[in-house]
Amino acid sequence: MAHGRGSGSTEIDEPSERAWTAQRIVNRWWKFYDGKPSVKALTRLQFAEHIAYLLFLKLDYERAQRPGRFAAKPVATAGTWPALVLLGGEDLHTRLTRIMDDLGAPNPSDPRRETASVLFHDAQPWPVDRMSELRELIVDEFDPYRWIQIPYEELGQAFSQLLADCREDLLTKRQTGQILTPPPLFDAIAEALDLTPDDRVVDPAAGIGSSLIAAHRKMARDGRRVDAEAIAAADIDPQMCRFATMNVLLNTGRLFSEVPPVQRADSLKTKYLNARRLDRDMAASVAICNPPFKSGDVVPDVEQRDDFWAQKADLPTNFLQHLAITLPRGARAAVFVPDGVLFGNGAAATVRQALLKNCDVHTLMRLPTGIFHGTNSKSNILFFTKSVPRPDDEPLTRELWVYDARTDNHHTDTGRPLTKGDLDDFLLAYRGGSDGTGRIESDRFRRYSGKELLDRPRADLNLWAHVTADLDEFGSPRDIALAIAAQLDEAGQRFRTVAETLA
Repeated sequence: MAHGRGSGSTEIDEPSERAWTAQRIVNRWWKFYDGKPSVKALTRLQFAEHIAYLLFLKLDYERAQRPGRFAAKPVATAGTWPALVLLGGEDLHTRLTRIMDDLGAPNPSDPRRETASVLFHDAQPWPVDRMSELRELIVDEFDPYRWIQIPYEELGQAFSQLLADCREDLLTKRQTGQILTPPPLFDAIAEALDLTPDDRVVDPAAGIGSSLIAAHRKMARDGRRVDAEAIAAADIDPQMCRFATMNVLLNTGRLFSEVPPVQRADSLKTKYLNARRLDRDMAASVAICNPPFKSGDVVPDVEQRDDFWAQKADLPTNFLQHLAITLPRGARAAVFVPDGVLFGNGAAATVRQALLKNCDVHTLMRLPTGIFHGTNSKSNILFFTKSVPRPDDEPLTRELWVYDARTDNHHTDTGRPLTKGDLDDFLLAYRGGSDGTGRIESDRFRRYSGKELLDRPRADLNLWAHVTADLDEFGSPRDIALAIAAQLDEAGQRFRTVAETLA
């Protein structure tokens, strides 16, 4: 049976796949989802998962069908895609379940299947009573087209947009700390860190993989080949690993048989960074991380993490000290932290003091409010370098520059999203001279000496530039009311949990 453009086409005068744009692709996917009331039995996130599964299987099949030396050995069993196209009903459900179980199972004897095992781990097939819709998705929307001919930049952008459109569903995962970071922010970080193909970038809390995509994009601009092991990440949530894996694969044109870009792991459990493929000759040189902003102390295994500066801290503080401790000397880092990490007592204060003494913490960016969907989280980015200790044993942070992008600068991800242009002034200030020594103070950019910071009570880093905050930085009355409601909901849930333990 021939698979490709043909009788399955759903549109007249369909342009060549080479001419498909990201918007056209994502519109097709949502048109199918919105046009089938019965498909609404799936959440938008579940639908996005099945788009990932079908894309993997279809592209894997098409790559194996290329002529001669251009053909790639399939990761899935040969003939997997054609078999799916011919099935329906319970037979389709049974076969798809078998495929998911097979590809999702760890297979140490076949390294080519490591990436597939991350993508399909714990995958749940489409509901058996909705197989007619799945068959229609396979036969009409996937099988007739040559997905391999679509420019990977467009296909990758389409999948990223698909995930962004699931923002409301992702709010249900707030209890695990999942949050969508605006891609322009990761792009600006990659620019600020001046990434090249010689770097090895890690993210111990991958989310949907946007940090790796931005890093790879900046590296590729160098013109040299970007090694498959140049970017690596981990996440504790299997679903996020699934999304991040497919997101990175599609946006980088990466082969499905290469080392997986994302691992399922609890990054805080070991003294090593999550990139297990990065050995001594390929040590991580850069870390970019927006960790879960979950409140409440997290007590690590003392035997495993006896290197921590503070043994009882919340998740963002633990990720900050994890990276500061485990990165090799000379490595650069950009780590998101909530306001509380900058001025909190106890563990947060201990980590701040140790960070200033053991790393060159050179830049703090106060981020605009409203940029994280469904939250009123106030976030910042700490840029630091893991430096070599000074002979005089003085703190390694000589001066910290604070860039205030928050005051009078409220955004929303839908009405007023953060754009690349919004970050141009920060990048200009950050770079200063060619080596960063030509920085100039301004209303939004201010220098503090390292000694001054360590002399402050608890090494408080709740610092600002010269502008004066006004009420607009907190958002509209609606934003404030929703934030209060969310905090009350969380407080109520915690109280219920405590109440259930009482006799």
